[in-house]
Amino acid sequence: MKFKNIIATLFLAFSLVAMAQDDKSFDVNKVLVAPEYFDTIGSIDSFQWAPSRYENSFKYDIFYYIPESIKGSEKVASLIFSHGGGGSTMDRAGSINAVSMYMPDLKRIADELGIIVVLPSANGLNWGGHTRGLMKELARLMRKELNLDSNRMGVSGHSMGGMGITRNYLWTADEFAFYLPMAAGMDVNHQTEQHLNKVFNVPYVHLQGRNDHFDIFITRCEEQLKRTKDLEVLYDSLSKLEITFYNGSHNYDFELFKSSLNRLITKAPRNLYQKTLYGSLHTVKSKNVENNITYDYESESRYFWVEVTNTDLTKPERIDFKASVVGNNIEIEMPVMPVQSKGLKIYLHSLLVNLNQTVEVLINGKVVARRRAKAGVLRNMDANDPGFNFEATINVTLN
Repeated sequence: MKFKNIIATLFLAFSLVAMAQDDKSFDVNKVLVAPEYFDTIGSIDSFQWAPSRYENSFKYDIFYYIPESIKGSEKVASLIFSHGGGGSTMDRAGSINAVSMYMPDLKRIADELGIIVVLPSANGLNWGGHTRGLMKELARLMRKELNLDSNRMGVSGHSMGGMGITRNYLWTADEFAFYLPMAAGMDVNHQTEQHLNKVFNVPYVHLQGRNDHFDIFITRCEEQLKRTKDLEVLYDSLSKLEITFYNGSHNYDFELFKSSLNRLITKAPRNLYQKTLYGSLHTVKSKNVENNITYDYESESRYFWVEVTNTDLTKPERIDFKASVVGNNIEIEMPVMPVQSKGLKIYLHSLLVNLNQTVEVLINGKVVARRRAKAGVLRNMDANDPGFNFEATINVTLN
C-alpha cells in the first residue's frame, strides 16, 4: 500500500473524524432495506455503534462506502476490512487515522467490483479477543439493514488487521464466505489441528510479500501451509487454504488484492450444506477488559448445521468435533464429550440427507437420536441471517 500524498491522507483523516460526529439523512434505495445506520449511498460515511452488551459507553466508529453504481441493486456482495496499525491505533484518533489510509483503496475496489465495503475502527482495542464478537454482530447489522447476498460476505485485513483474522476466524467461520488476510502470520502456538482445520470448510486466502520486513510473518505462513498440508494427508481431503507468496513488501499489492477478492466474491459463496464439518464450539459468559474498555465474550454455539444447546455458562467450555453425513446418517465424532452442555440441535436440508427417509444421529458410533421420514419445508431459521435456510431439525440429548 503506497501513501504518496500525505496532505491528502491527513485531509481524509480529518474528514472521517468529522463524519463520525455528524448526523445523516435518510435515503431509500433497494440496496438499503431498513437503514438506521447504513443510510448513505455514493460517498464515504460513518456511524458510532457497538453491540448492546458493551459497557463503559464504548462505541466503534464504523466507516462504509456503498457505490452509486449499485444504487437500486439487490443481493450485492460485501467486505468487512480490518485496518492495520499497532501501537499507533491505541486511541480513537489513531484508529480513525488508520482507516483513512485504507479507505481510498477500498473505495476504489468497491467502485470497480460493485460491492459494499465496511471498515470498522478498532478504537483503541486493536484486533484481539473482541474481534470475533464485533465481526459477528457487525455482520448481523449489515444483513439487517442492507440488501446483501448473505452468502457473499467476506472478511479481509492487513497487517494488524490480518493478525486479527488469524486469531479469530475459527469462531466466525460459518458467518462468512471467505477470509483474505494480508501481511500477517498465524502464531505457531495457534496452529493446532482444531484451529487450522476450519480451512477445510471455508476459503482462507493469505497474501504475503516475500520482502516483508516482519520476517516472522513469512515463516509463520510457511509453517501454516506445511501443517495444513499434513492435515490434508491425514483427512485425505483438500483444504481451502491458499497462501500466495509474491515479490513484495509489507505493503499489500493492490492489483493482487483486488483480483483475489473478485475471484472469491464471484466463485466462492458460503456453502452451509457441506457434508463434512470440522467444528469448534465455545460456550462462555465472561467479561474482558482491554485498554479500560469492558466487553462480554459471546458464545459461539453454532458451526454450520451443528448447534450446542442446554448450556450452563457458569464455566466456559470448548467442544471440538467432526460431523459427517454418511448415507442418510449424521455421524459426529467428539474426542472429549461436553460437560456443561447437555444437548445438540442438528439442522437438516435436502442437500444433506433424504428427508423422506429416516435420519439417524450417531455420536462416537452410538445412535442418540432419530428422525422419522417426513418431507421438509424450507424456511429461514435465524432471524439474524437470511441465508440460514433449513428444512428440519433433530434435537439430541447429551448424557
